[in-house]
Amino acid sequence: MKVLLRDTRVQRLLVANTLGSIGSGITIFSVPWLLVHRAGGNDAYRWITVATTVALFLMMPHYGAWVDHHSRKTALLASEAWGFLATTTMAAVGLALGGFATWQLVAIYFCGMLYYTLHYPAKFAMIQQMFDRAHYQSFIGLLEIQGQTAMMIAGGLGGILVDHVPLWVILLFDASTYLTSFLIQATLPYEPTHLVAPPASTAAPRAKPSVWASVVEGWQWLRGRPQLTIFLTCSLLPFIAVMAGNYLFPIYVSQTLHASAIWFAGGEVTFAIGAVLAGALLPRLLAQTSAATTIPGTILVFLLGLLIVTFVPHPLVYLGASTLLGFGNAGCRVARSALMLHIVPNAMMGRVGGFYNVFDRVLRTFLVMSMGLIDVYGPSFGFFLLLALLVVAFVGGLQSRGSLRAFDPATVPA
Repeated sequence: MKVLLRDTRVQRLLVANTLGSIGSGITIFSVPWLLVHRAGGNDAYRWITVATTVALFLMMPHYGAWVDHHSRKTALLASEAWGFLATTTMAAVGLALGGFATWQLVAIYFCGMLYYTLHYPAKFAMIQQMFDRAHYQSFIGLLEIQGQTAMMIAGGLGGILVDHVPLWVILLFDASTYLTSFLIQATLPYEPTHLVAPPASTAAPRAKPSVWASVVEGWQWLRGRPQLTIFLTCSLLPFIAVMAGNYLFPIYVSQTLHASAIWFAGGEVTFAIGAVLAGALLPRLLAQTSAATTIPGTILVFLLGLLIVTFVPHPLVYLGASTLLGFGNAGCRVARSALMLHIVPNAMMGRVGGFYNVFDRVLRTFLVMSMGLIDVYGPSFGFFLLLALLVVAFVGGLQSRGSLRAFDPATVPA
């Protein structure tokens, strides 16, 4: 990591990503908390979560194919520009109208989630091009530390600001982070090595595959490696549980724990602390063991945190369990990201990523729609759904981890 930290490209990426993550984190923290405290807020929050998931599901195959055929730096800068323009516009509208109606909160939430969706696929594809594979594990660990440190700051600031500062002021602060991130990343040296000019030929150029055909190509690559596909899918499930839990946790803190925004912010902070620890420790663990051991282990840590939240509803216990959830989720993400960077060819990364984005959105939509039953049975019903999902992830990860032996050991984190 010391070698990477001396690289000015890494320094700029870390600073820019920290700023962008703080901006998006404060937005995604503040809006759900404000929604669930309004009449009918649970329903509004659930449906905007579903609508956002579906809309991004329809968009992601197009975006994944676009990233494969265009500059990843352009895509990354476009995500920052979107964050700045959308957030500034919503702040101006709220200020002009003298407040924020539910539809405005819904729009702000959608814009924040769209930023997140545009940003991360482009960032990881660009990193794969810019840096040597020997640094993948350490770099992914650094990014996880940076991202979760930013979320820790965002959670703390959000908990303080949401009850004391007008939302339009919060949004203008968020917009400034996107703008600064854009300006820093614009200075990064980058060559789009995946864009190779076709040789001169009199033959008609080959048509590019359609967007959904690119997703099918990603699936075909995975289908030829069924046990690996099961392993990669199971390692994605903690992240999907976290994203579905983003709907559940504000309601849980407000209506089960009967706690204030500062406790919700505390959960975000302790979640981030666990994730920072994972980002620091996982590259070393991967160097000493293997992804086949580390990924099921981190899934088990996440499952333990979920069990504690479900069966011991207390604010202080919630903070401790959030640390386990953060460690398990981030640890699994670090190991999975490093594994994919090593074994998925760069030319296929967008298509394989596009397939998993489709899978993520479909499953997340099902989970969030199913959580409508928490209005009848309480938030514990939602946690039981997530527990079932994580049991499947753990068992499937153990069963399929032998698939990694089929790859050249020199290319697999071990």
